[in-house]
Amino acid sequence: KDEGIEKQINEWKTLGFIEDDFKLDDIFVNNGKELNPKYKFLPIDTRYFDEEIKFKILNLFDDLDNELDGWLIKSDNWQALNTIKDKFRERIQTIYIDPPFNLGKNADFYYNVNYKDSTWITILENRLRLAKDLLNEKVSIFVRCDYNGNAYVRMLLNEIFGKENFRNEIAIRKTVNVFRGMNKFNNYYENLYFYSKSEKSLFN
Repeated sequence: KDEGIEKQINEWKTLGFIEDDFKLDDIFVNNGKELNPKYKFLPIDTRYFDEEIKFKILNLFDDLDNELDGWLIKSDNWQALNTIKDKFRERIQTIYIDPPFNLGKNADFYYNVNYKDSTWITILENRLRLAKDLLNEKVSIFVRCDYNGNAYVRMLLNEIFGKENFRNEIAIRKTVNVFRGMNKFNNYYENLYFYSKSEKSLFN
């Protein structure tokens, strides 16, 4: 009955969780006594509801942290890292990031890929330093990049994680096509840099 339910439904549709002809009554079966199994895992975005509803939802759980099997954070990554840094400090097992490649002004993307190199490096550095605090001593971080940034990324990871914790540079082949009419070799692969946080890291 909360007026925020319409915004919640629109979000579910945007994310592809429900069909366009979805009706609120579809959530329930057996004359409204039970949740429809098809919709029992729809995520609730509490920002759409008032405080009373939020607390009713939270009170359904005895121990929310232990009953959740994961977190999905929809946010700017800087804000997200700062939000979780105290709760998850030294508890994260693995980090994989694929930051936007700095491709230049002609790239066709919905996000900015035309930073000055110094700005791009600073943005990445700030996030990597926060990420390092989240990792425990036995884990690894993987950072993907292309030829536009691989030299910068390697130096940055050496600075933050230490040269001694470099584990490998993994080449990711991205095409098998041979293009004609170019005056240089094609770019066939991207880089995945693999670092640990310490000598105690585990590798299976």
